[in-house]
Parts: sequence; C-alpha cells; structure tokens
Amino acid sequence: MIIVFNIYSFGLRESIDFSILVPNSIIILVLIGAYYLTQRLKDIPEVYYKVNFGFILILAGQANFISYFLTKEDLHYLLISEIAVKLPGVVLTIIAFYQWIRHKEKNEEKLKESEEKWHSIVEGVNEIILILQENKIKYANAKIKEILGYDPEEIKDKSLYQIMGLNLDELLEKEKDFQIKLKTKDGQERIFEFNPSVITYEGKPAVLGIFRDITNRLLREKQLKETIEKLKETKEKLHEAQELARLGYWEFEPHTLSFFLSEEAQSIFCGKDKKCVMSFNEFLELVDPEDRRTVFEVRLEAIKYKRPYEIEYRINYGGEKIIKEKAKIIHENTSKEKLIGIVYDITEIHKAYQKILENEERYRNLFEYSNDIIIITDLQGNIIDTNQRAIYKLGYNKFDIRIMNIRDLFSEDFKKYFRYLLAKLLETGHSRFEASVKKSDDSFFPAEISASVFTIKNKKYIQLLIRDITERKIAEKELKLASIVFENALEGIIITDSDGKVLRINRELEELTGFNKKDLMGTEITFLPIFRAKHREFQRIWELVKRKGKWQGELIALKKNSEVFPIWLSLIQVKTDGKPTNYIAMITDITLRKHKEKTLENLAYYDTLTGIPNRTYFFIKLKSMIQETLRDGGKVALLFIDLDGFKEVNDTYGHEVGDKLLVEVAKRLKKSVRRDDFVARLAGDEFVVVLKDIYSKEDIVRIAHKLLMNLDEPFLIDGHYIHIGASIGIAILPDDAIDLETLIKYADRAMYHSKFTGKNRYTFYSDITDNIF
Repeated sequence: MIIVFNIYSFGLRESIDFSILVPNSIIILVLIGAYYLTQRLKDIPEVYYKVNFGFILILAGQANFISYFLTKEDLHYLLISEIAVKLPGVVLTIIAFYQWIRHKEKNEEKLKESEEKWHSIVEGVNEIILILQENKIKYANAKIKEILGYDPEEIKDKSLYQIMGLNLDELLEKEKDFQIKLKTKDGQERIFEFNPSVITYEGKPAVLGIFRDITNRLLREKQLKETIEKLKETKEKLHEAQELARLGYWEFEPHTLSFFLSEEAQSIFCGKDKKCVMSFNEFLELVDPEDRRTVFEVRLEAIKYKRPYEIEYRINYGGEKIIKEKAKIIHENTSKEKLIGIVYDITEIHKAYQKILENEERYRNLFEYSNDIIIITDLQGNIIDTNQRAIYKLGYNKFDIRIMNIRDLFSEDFKKYFRYLLAKLLETGHSRFEASVKKSDDSFFPAEISASVFTIKNKKYIQLLIRDITERKIAEKELKLASIVFENALEGIIITDSDGKVLRINRELEELTGFNKKDLMGTEITFLPIFRAKHREFQRIWELVKRKGKWQGELIALKKNSEVFPIWLSLIQVKTDGKPTNYIAMITDITLRKHKEKTLENLAYYDTLTGIPNRTYFFIKLKSMIQETLRDGGKVALLFIDLDGFKEVNDTYGHEVGDKLLVEVAKRLKKSVRRDDFVARLAGDEFVVVLKDIYSKEDIVRIAHKLLMNLDEPFLIDGHYIHIGASIGIAILPDDAIDLETLIKYADRAMYHSKFTGKNRYTFYSDITDNIF
C-alpha cells in the first residue's frame, strides 16, 4: 500500500536500480514471514503486541525504502521514514525479543523448580514409583531398594518381566488399585497394591506405576480378624458354660449408676420373665426383706473399700430361690471402675443338702471318714454330696464337685453305660462294676464301684462307693502279663532268685539251647553252660545288672551240642519294696537276622563286581571321616581315580575282559594303600581312595605314586597283557574344603586336570593354576 501510494505521489523513476531493489524486496518478504511466525507468541501479550507493532513499523519503513528506489521521492522523506518509522520498529522488536528471552528463562526456571519438587516428592513417598516407556523401566525411586532390594540404576532400561515377572500389558487391562504378589531380591514374598496411569515422560507416552506395600497391613488385618473370631468363639463358649453351670453375672458402675444383668442372670432371678430387673435398685428389691439390708451393706462396703465379697441370700420372684453371689471391684482405667458380680442358683443344691442333713447325725461319721470315696447323686446323676475322701482323692473342692454330674467323673465309656446302670439300679436296687474314675487334673485311676439306690422322703438317690483298685490292677496285670509272656514268649526265658539261682525256664529256652530243666535248675546264672562261650563278658554284664538293674545287647551263647550262636540278651532285675527279689533273662536267637543283615549290607554297600565298597558306602564313610576329622583334628585326603585307556580295552577285548580287569584293579588299589585307608568303586572305571590320619603332603604323594606304579604294571587277563594308566585328582580336608560336596568337587576337578594335562599322573587341587574349567 505504501509503495503504491508513493508511486502515485512521486511517480516512477526513469531508470530503476534492480541490484538494490531485489535484495530489499526479499528482505521485506522475509519480514512478512517473520511477522506471521510471531502469531505463536499470542499467549505472551506483553511480547506479542510489541513484536507485532515493531514488525509493522519495520515493514512500513522497508516499504518506503523500496519506494525510494522506484519513485522520485526526495531523500529527506526517506531519512524521516528511516528515523521515525523503521528505527522505532527495530527498537520495539529488540525489546520484545529481549522480553521473550526473559520469559523463556523464567519458564525454564519454574520447570526446573517443578521437576525438583516432583523428584523430592517421588523420592520421599513410601511407595515404589516406576516410569515405564516402551515396556522398559526408565525411572525408579529409591524406595525400590529399601522394599525390594533392587538398586534403581540396576534395573534401569530392563523390562518389568525381567525384574518382577510381570506383564505390563496384562496389568494395564486390569482395574486400578488391584493386589499383586512380588518377590524381593532375596526371595521373600510381599503383597503390593498396584495403581498404573498413563503419563507423558520426556515428550513420549509412558506408564506411571505406583506399588504400595500392603504386606504388613494385610497381616495386621488377618491377625485382627483371627482375634475377633477367637473372641466371638470365647464369648459363645462362655455363654454355653454359664447356661450349663446355671451361672450369671452383673455389672454396676457407681459413677454413672449404669447397671447390666446378663441373660443367664436374668433367667436365674426372673425365670421366664427376663425383664424383671432394669436397674441396680430393682436388683436389690428382689432380695428377701430379711436378707436385703445385709446384701445392701455388703455391696456398699465393696464399692467404698474396694473389697471383694461372697454372700448367700434368698429372693422371692415366682417362688423362693437361694442365690450365691461373688463380687469385686475392677478398674478399666485410672478413672473408671466397676463392681462385677457372679450369681449362682444353688436352690436345688441347697434343698438337697438340707434333706440329706436330716439323717446326717446317724451316718455322718461313717460317711465322712470312710477309706472309700462316697458320692450321693440324684437319679439324673447330679452330685448332691461327697465325703472327705472324695475331695482328697479326686482333687475338687466341695462346692465345685457339688455342681458337677457323676458322668463328669468317669470316662466316655461310662457315660454311655450310665443309662443301663440307672435302669439296673432301679430294677435291682444295687450294682457292682469296675470303671476308670477321672480326677481334677484329668488323670484316671481304676476303681471298683458299688452303686445302690436309697429313698429319703419318697425321693430316690444313688449312693456310689468308689474304691481305688490301682495297686490291685497293677498286680493283676503284671501277674497276667508275666504268665502270658512266660508261657507264650518266642524268646527263651530264665527266672532266678535274688542270688541268681535258676528257678524256672520256659519251653522256648529248651528248644533254643537243647538244655532241659534238669540241666539248669538250681544252677547260678553265671555258671550256666549257655553263657560259657563268653563267660568273662557275661560276668561283667551280671555285675552291671546288679548295680543298675538292667542290660540288653548282643552276646555269643552255647548250645548243648557245643554249637555257638548269636543271641540278643535282655537281663532285668525285679525289686519288691526296693530290694531285689528276682532276675529275668530273655534270650532271642538272632542268627538269621545277623545273616540277613550281612547279606543286605553286602548288597547295599559293596560293589557286586569287585567286592569293594560302592558309591553309597563311600558317601557314608567319607561323611563319617570328615565329621571325625573336624571334631578331633587331623587331615583327610580324597583321591579320585579314573583309568586311562579302559575304553580301548572294552572295545578291543570285550566287556568280559574289562570286568575282569576292574576286579584286578580293585585288588591292586587295596594293596597300594594302608590298612585303615578306604577304597571304593563309584561307577565304571572310576575309583576313590580316602586317606585318613594324614600329617603331610609327602604322605599323600608317596601313596599316589605307589598307586600309579602298581597300575602301570601290565595285567594278564585271559592270556592278554593289558597296559592301562590312571589319572588321579587329590583334594585335602580341611586345607581345600571343609564339607563333603566341595571336597568331592575339588578332587574331581583335580582328576580332570590330570586327564587334560597328559594322563597317568596325579594333581593336587591346590596346585591347579590354569583356568581350564
């Protein structure tokens, strides 16, 4: 517009200098483009308006500058335009750009401050926070090391599956705040609440995962739930127990005058009308007027002096009842106290007891001081009275036993029998039987019981006379058992007097040894021909039994035909009133067992081909020798031996020759070591030698050298001279290892080192310097 206006006002030049016009036209186009770029600064008004206005002025000045070269405009107009229009535009633009740079710096400072705050918050929370991008961990806060044991840098750029075994896609499909189980670095399992969300991280989509450790919270919730269940169960059992015992309780708070009466107590005081007592005063009003003042004073003293009490009184609500009450003050906290009472309905017990007292003068002495337990019950088995012997013998106090049922004093079998007993008693009037009686400590004793029915004032009762027959039962049991054992025992039995002279022998002994009663009766046990084979040893055993009372073990015995055989002997001293009265010897022939043990031992622990110990026996023996060495000191050397060239023998001459060669190798190995050393075959052509009581490395070298020399000598097998060698690996306990597995591993490595470095040689594990493994 400006250029057109100037052309109109001043007219075009006759000659135009395009070398100046073209570059300046390009500049104006650039300025127009820059003007449109400034539209992005609209969100910064103070910059946007300045830069826009500045660009407009610059464009106007530049347009006038171009007009100067197109028209006949005077130079002073151009100067005015440059100074008044373009220069202020440039200044405004520079000011605007300066303000934009300052605004950008402030934004960057705010962003940096925001990032620092975010980082501080993330690092300070108690949850594990992970940022995952492209299924890889890009950030983890320090809490992951404290909770799971992983260093944040250690897991960076690794997938969630590699570290925690979790599939991110599956987690994102689930609802938020669900529970997952994770394992810590050391293998412990913990439970987390996981909350994922999608965010932008470093300009790219990412997943922010928050793992909240709820292991301890769940454990506390579980414990709380279990505690609540136990309390509920206890409350239910307490309720049942109170109903069975006809027992109730009440609570009174002196400060608030609040009063509570349990259902069981309501039932005791009110019968069917369980709402007869609503307050502490109403509770007192139920007491018989003659007893009311006493009860009031006792309760008042308990509150005033914090003194527990026990009292009996009568109530008159729907008939007279006798109540026994126990109460005391308890403190729930420093400022709150309660008076808690327990009430028992002892009406029936009291009435029954009063009736029994009518005839007490005639039989009380006999009843109380009888050597037997006497218990009086009603026909339902409820105990009404007992004598002192019952209290002493059963361990209950008089009150507790009177609120029990007779069934509670017997085993479960008697409870089933009680109905039958009651029917028989009512029919015949008496019965005698034996049963196990239960004491207060839940122990039982055998008893003979005489039960009879008697009547007082047209009401029937049961009297039980209980006699402890423990000693008689023991004597009968012992006598019966001894007789059965003696007559039917599979062992030979000898019974002597206190001096050791034979009184009786059983039939099995005669069949076992060939000696009859005539040969043995009256002879002192130490001179019996049965024990002549090991007379001195048996003398020692006899003296030991006289001191300590018993002995058992293996011994060699002699038959009448002079044949010796192994026996298992049990010798027991029998005492009466602390003095020896008899001795019992029991003899079992263990020949077959010893033979079987030997056969099984050979099968289990010895190589069937070579006859030397096998792999199983080797591990047992080595473990024993290691334990002994570590306990007592010293050294053990383990030599692993692998035959060189044995495969070629099998391939050339066949497996039969190979087996014969292994037998001969085993013989040479045994001849090459000391008597106390151990030789075993592990498998195939692998053998081991265990050297004990080793004091120097030279001892091992000497034996290893001897083994190689002996195995280097040719073997003559089925007319063939066979040459083999051996590679030996040596590990020493405790120098190289202090446990069985490591010792074997090191000896095996040393053996392979010998194999790989030339064969037909020995190598100490401690001498291995290369890293061929």
